[in-house]
Order: sequence, then C-alpha cells, then structure tokens
Amino acid sequence: MADHFDHLIAHVQDVLDVPVAIVSLVDESRQVFAGHSGLPEPWASLGETPISHSFCQLVVESGDVLVVTDANTDPRVSDNPAIGDIGVVAYLGVPVSLPSGELVGAVAAIDDRPRTWTESDMRRLRTVCTMVEKEIAVRLSEGRWRTLFETMQEGFYVVRAVRSENSTLTDVVFEEANDAVARLTDIPLSKFVGGTLSDLAPDALEEMLPVFDRVLTSGTPEVYANNVARMGRWFENRLRKLDDDRLASTVTDVSARYQAELSLEKTEAYWRDLFHQLHEGFVLGRIIRDDSGNVVDWRYEEVNRAWGELLGQPSDDVVGRTIREVFPGIEDEWIIEFADVVRTGEPVTFVKQVRSIGRWFEGRAQAIDDETFVVLFIDVSERVEAETALRISEAQLAFLVDGMPAGVLLATAPSGQIVMSNRRMDEILGTSPVNRGDAQDYSEFVAYLENDVPFDPRNYPLAKIMSGEARKHTVEVHFERPNGSRLWIEIKGEGVYDQNQTLIAASVIITDIEGRRRAAEEQRVLTTELAHRMKNSLAMVQAIVNQSLRTAGDVETGRKAIMQRLAALSKAQDTLSPTNWKSASIRDVIISAMAPHRTEEKRISIDGPRVKLTPQQAVGLSLAIHELATNATKYGALQSSTGRIAIEWSVDGHKFVFTWTETGGPRVAPPERRGFGSKLIEDIVASYFSGEGRILFDVPGIQFKLVGVLDS
Repeated sequence: MADHFDHLIAHVQDVLDVPVAIVSLVDESRQVFAGHSGLPEPWASLGETPISHSFCQLVVESGDVLVVTDANTDPRVSDNPAIGDIGVVAYLGVPVSLPSGELVGAVAAIDDRPRTWTESDMRRLRTVCTMVEKEIAVRLSEGRWRTLFETMQEGFYVVRAVRSENSTLTDVVFEEANDAVARLTDIPLSKFVGGTLSDLAPDALEEMLPVFDRVLTSGTPEVYANNVARMGRWFENRLRKLDDDRLASTVTDVSARYQAELSLEKTEAYWRDLFHQLHEGFVLGRIIRDDSGNVVDWRYEEVNRAWGELLGQPSDDVVGRTIREVFPGIEDEWIIEFADVVRTGEPVTFVKQVRSIGRWFEGRAQAIDDETFVVLFIDVSERVEAETALRISEAQLAFLVDGMPAGVLLATAPSGQIVMSNRRMDEILGTSPVNRGDAQDYSEFVAYLENDVPFDPRNYPLAKIMSGEARKHTVEVHFERPNGSRLWIEIKGEGVYDQNQTLIAASVIITDIEGRRRAAEEQRVLTTELAHRMKNSLAMVQAIVNQSLRTAGDVETGRKAIMQRLAALSKAQDTLSPTNWKSASIRDVIISAMAPHRTEEKRISIDGPRVKLTPQQAVGLSLAIHELATNATKYGALQSSTGRIAIEWSVDGHKFVFTWTETGGPRVAPPERRGFGSKLIEDIVASYFSGEGRILFDVPGIQFKLVGVLDS
C-alpha cells in the first residue's frame, strides 16, 4: 500500500517544508510505515520501528492531533528514543481512521529542529489525512471483493471475446478466474488465466460459443449446462454480460445432479432403493377429516425402512393404517401440528416425544398438497436426555452458586467482559457487574487501599489475568459501592485455560472481610491495651517485691508477704477477666479480696451501691483490702472472736467515699514507723481514685477512709 501514499507524502514534505513525512500504522509492539519520505536508514529500509520509537501511538491513544514543538522539552515524549535515533524534534500528527471508525495510525510531519506549527500546517495535514483515509477505504473494499472472489466455493471466470475480421466470435480468452475453477476443472490456475476455450476444452467450443454469443449480443443473462466429455463432468454456467466483448460467469459442477436425474429417469426402483437406504425416517401421510371437515387423524401412505428401525415396528405393517391405530393414545399434537402444515402450507421443524414408547424425535414436516404431507425425522432421545440432564445440572449449579456466601463472577477472554455473577456478588458490590468492564478498563469499579490511597484498576485480579501478567491473583481493597458506602473485600481471581493453555475465561470470588478487618483492628487495640496493662502490672509487682523485701525483718517473712500480695493482685485481675479488663464490680472486688479471711460471715458486713471500677482502681482497692484484712487478722478485729469489720461505700455524682471500720478487737495504737502496707493503702491506692486515703488508729479499732473520684 506504500506506493499509493508516496505522492501524498511528497506533498506533505513540499507544502509543510519538512525533512520527513510519514503515514504510520501502529499496533501493540510496533509502528509500520505505510508511506514515508525522508526517513534515515536503517528505518527507511526496515519500513517500521519498535513501538518505543512511536509518537504516533500517542495520536491513536488520544484520538486527537498531537502537536510537539520541541520533543526535548515536552514531558509527553522527552524520553522517546526516536529523538536521538531518528531525529524527531518537532512533530505534527493527525489520526487516521478506518471506515469503521477505528483509529489505526497517523499522518505526520517531522522536523529535526524545534518548530511552532501553524493552523495552516494543521489544516493542510488534515486534508492529506482525508485523502489517505479514502485511499485506505478503497483498498479495503477492493481487498474484500478480491478475497470474496478468491474464496468462493463456486467457480468464477471472466472471458473476453476473440473475433475474426468480420467480428464473428471464434473463441474466448479467460482473463480472470478463481481457485474454485481450477479445482472443478483440474486445470492449474496459471494455465487457465490467459488460456482460450479452444485450448483448455476444445470439445466444449462448438457447444459453448453460441451461448457466449447470445449473451454478448442480447445482454440477457443465461443459465446453461454443458457436458465436457473429456472431463466426464457436467458444468452449470450462469453467464452475464459485462461489456460488448466481456462476460462473467459462475460455474458449478452439477455432474452428480445430472447423473442422479438420468438414473431416476431410467428407473423408479433406483429412487425407491435410495429412499429405503436413508438413515432418517420418512413418512408420506394423508390427513383424515370428520364430516365437519376437521382433521381428526392421518394415515400412513408410505414409510421407509428407517421408520421401522426408529419406531420399533415393522415398516410394512403400518402402511394404510392411521397414527391413532398404530399408537393408541398418541398425543393430539401429532395430529394438530401436521394438520396445520397442510392447512397453511408452511413447513415446520419439531422436537416431540411419543410418550407411549418413551422416545423423542426431531424432524421437519412439509405439505405436498391440501391432503398430504411428508415428514423426515431422526431419533434424538439420547440428545434430549443429555440436554435435560445438562439443564438440571446447570440449574443445580446455578442454585449452589447463587446460594454461596461469597460473590462469584465469570468473565470471558480475551475481552474481559463479565458475563455472569451470583446474587451475593451483586449484594457485595451494590450492583450487578454483568456486561461491564473489559480487559483494558475496570475503572468503573472504585476501590481504595489503606489510608484512602486510590487503588489502580489495572491491579484487579481480573485485569492482571486478562493482560497475561498473572494466572491467578489476590488483593484486599476498600471497595466503594455506587451509593457511596464502603466495605473491605478480598478478591481472588484465577484464569481458565483450554488444552493449549490459551486463556478462555477467568473466575473471581469476592469475600466480605469487613468483620475480619474489624476484628483484626480490635485485636490490635486489645493487644496494645494488654501490653500497657502488663507494663502496669509488672510495675506493681516490682513495687510489691521491692517494698516487701525492704520492710521485712527476714527473708522468709518477706517471701510470705510477697506471695500474699501477689495472690491478692491475681484475685483482683480475676475480677476483671469477665469484662475483658474493661471494668469490675466493687462488690466482686471486695468479696474476692476478703475471701481468705471470712471465717465467720456475720463478723464482716459489706454495704454500698452498685459501682463499676476501672482496672487500676479495682487492682488498687483489692490490694488495699488485702493489706487491711491481713493486719486485722494479725493485730486487729479478726484476731479477737468478738471483733467485727464494716466495709461501706457511697457515691454522690462522681464523688466516691469508701470506709473500712474495725470494732471489738484489741486496743490499737499508731505504729512506730510507716510500712509498705500503710504507704500502699494511703498513697498508691488513693492515687488511682485521684483522691486521699487515711488510716486512723482509734482505740475501738483501725479505720480507713478513702475519698476520691470515679471515672464513670
């Protein structure tokens, strides 16, 4: 095609005064020069470049004119190797379209220096582009007709008259012929084209010349069959005049038809034998009417051998009998449908079952006249049963797929169009994806990654599989539904390949992982909180150990104090477990801390409203009660059989007041020094309530009072 564009390319060079002009066509891997002038070597000889060197691909991608004043500074093309390899600095390209509208390339003017292109330059280049597109359209049209001509199953030829000096037709020369003519006549095409009828088929010359002459003289098309004895064949020619000396004809080999006709004319027995050799069942039927003219039955006038084999009855036994006699209880539709064929004259194709024998038949019925019809049929029971089983299987599969908890879709290759999805998929996406998307663009499905980073649609599993980047792929995205709501989903895709490992489809499963992501986030928060609480607990343990050893008189005493205090700490933590360390009931904390010391329930009273304590408050108060109860057992109210302890608390708004009062025990006096237990009770525990704690050593017994604030 390049030769047809040379004058147009030269025109572009002249009117735009550029060193290089091209007409290029681009595909995925290269650009091919359909016409060029001024290209340097080796590109001029190669006639193409890799797609990496193409400016024209940008014209095709945008569908618009590409104007580049200086490629070295233009970010769209500054890294294109054509700048250095070919000398493309200034570029003006206009898109080239096929008659279908598909963009395939560009007409371009190229300068090796920076240049500002004018509207006049662009207008002139568009004019040349229009001429290029018209030339392409003409070539495509010619190509289609040439292809049709060359691929016809029928022979086709064009002949030119050979005349004597007095204009008498003496022969014809074959100017054109297709492959089918050579195949039908066993004459090589190279010999056929340019040959005369007298050379190629001299025995047909005398018979065919008058026919050619009639068509050329009258201009009336004619169908003529001739027997070429040398070839032993009959040919049917459909002749039509082209001009005064040329005519065209299609030619078909009708030898079989003519031989059959001749044979049938010689003997009816041959026809009947052929009739009985048919593998298809054959029926010649005659309708039967009642007195009102309504069709109520039909009679077998003739059947062939295959009828009996297909229906399981001797063929000779049914001729002369009606269908109701042959098949008692036969469905009325076998009578009604054939009656309609006779009434309307319209043939009908059917698939029906004769239930009495449990067989399905497919056939075609056609009327002969107002009373008779013929039917040709085959047994399709196995096919119908297979189709029924397939439909049941498909229905079962569809039911199972539609009931799956995950979304499922199927896309065809290579288009990437989604052709099937189940109900769960539609629910997850908020819309049906069927008939949407293609292998190049799934951007209508909007999604995000962590921290609202937009997700590139080219990374969807379906896109990667269709592009050949992966055979299977999985991603997790924050998908945005059409109504604006979002949810986290996991997308798993896998290709489906044929026996040649060619991609034919892809399946995708989408799972709602919103709950899983939420649980993971909650677990992360819980882990962080647990780590924080562990640090606090370890700090508390460290303090207990250090202070207990420091104030103990000997190692054994210190060890016992540590073990008891750690046991109290453990019991306090047990009260927090049922609420996942969120809070604890004050009553549960007190009962748990006092459990080792409550030998007589009536000697210890607990009274106060329902109060929830924070984890720190619960642990602190539990340790304080442990210290108070231990002291009461050793030196206070629980040492005496008449001693009592009253534990009370009250809440006023956020103000919290807790008291521990001992009575009936030994006389008490303030200690000579302040130990760890006192410090724990008065300072550390009080800090957890953002308040103040005081131990009073009154004569009736020790009293502890805590005034603080509740967090909730």
